[in-house]
Amino acid sequence: MNKHPLTDNLPDYETAQRFLLILSGTRYSDYVGMMNDIWAHIGSPKSQVNWKNPDEWIQERLDGESRKLASRLWIDSDNLVNPRHSYDMRTLSSHHDLAVFSDDIVELTDKGKRFIDNDKAIVREIDEYEGVLFILSEIMVKGPCKRLDLIDSFIRFCHKQTTWEAHSSIDSALSARFRHLRQRKLIERIGHTYQVTTEGLKYLQRYRQRDGFGGRYELEIHRLVNENNTAAKRRLAEHLAKMNPYQFEHLIKRMLEAMDYENVVVTSPAKDKGVDVVGEIELGITRVREVIQVKRQQSNIGQPIVSQLRGSLPLFDADMGSIITTGGFTKQATEIAIVPNGTPITLIDGEKLLDLLIENNIGIRKNQIEKWEFNEEQLRQFENEADFKPQHTHKEN
Repeated sequence: MNKHPLTDNLPDYETAQRFLLILSGTRYSDYVGMMNDIWAHIGSPKSQVNWKNPDEWIQERLDGESRKLASRLWIDSDNLVNPRHSYDMRTLSSHHDLAVFSDDIVELTDKGKRFIDNDKAIVREIDEYEGVLFILSEIMVKGPCKRLDLIDSFIRFCHKQTTWEAHSSIDSALSARFRHLRQRKLIERIGHTYQVTTEGLKYLQRYRQRDGFGGRYELEIHRLVNENNTAAKRRLAEHLAKMNPYQFEHLIKRMLEAMDYENVVVTSPAKDKGVDVVGEIELGITRVREVIQVKRQQSNIGQPIVSQLRGSLPLFDADMGSIITTGGFTKQATEIAIVPNGTPITLIDGEKLLDLLIENNIGIRKNQIEKWEFNEEQLRQFENEADFKPQHTHKEN
């Protein structure tokens, strides 16, 4: 088997497709020049450069052909292709012969054209090469699991099939593939664990006969478990929406205690000053006091609530604050939650709240399913032992 390199920060395929479409017909030297101009402004840990808004830095830091190409990549891709991170797409295209990169014009190959058209055979080929199918099948087999639960098996995969040896590089590639699978909605995150979605199971189902990614019945079991878990999560959300607000505050108290908070108390409604729950937790070697505002509502929480909680921190001698809601947050609330020289306010929306409750077994009971598999390999050892029969023995019937 010929070993091959991996694409480190594996990009989302839709973004890579946009990149190829825009770059096709462009002089490759212009692309190299643009990347060199970007790296010239990259900064250092001591002198960091803000790359948050491509609409701004493209105009401020680039000029000439570099600015034109960067603007095309960003604007024509509907803000999917960030020019600063486009080298990963260039690497993917090179590894899989999706385009010809030379000093002249960038040209799409036939394979590249099929990739842009979402040809299932090409996508599957890339997924197999990049270890995406391997990771997806591992998550299915192990059930809800953390990323680190797969690191050992992915290291073995890389050592066997790829040129990658360094564990740090393999760990980085694994993280990128988890992000990639989430972007494609083939896996979903629940708290700190991941599980295969219904779409992910369908994807594995299409290739199970050829590649052995789980038999029909195993995939069906996972499909039924996914449907059951989705329904249980929905019922939990519906119950939260109907809870008495005061009972809801005590539910949050119980959740915080399950998360190792100590001295957790629900404040008096008459004197809460916008704070519903107070608790303490060890962060490293430091004990911090945290105030939490709880909102059982479906509408989004705005900026005034965030500012009010931040202002209440001194009243409770608190070091940090959080807002937990069954709804969501406005853009302004998200922006003001983290401001220069201001105490950060953690925002927990309804989806994140459900994940935390499930992770801490509150409102959800997790049942273990025992699945038996025939272990023919283990039985073969007795066949081997039978080949070495002791001499001069007498067996009575």
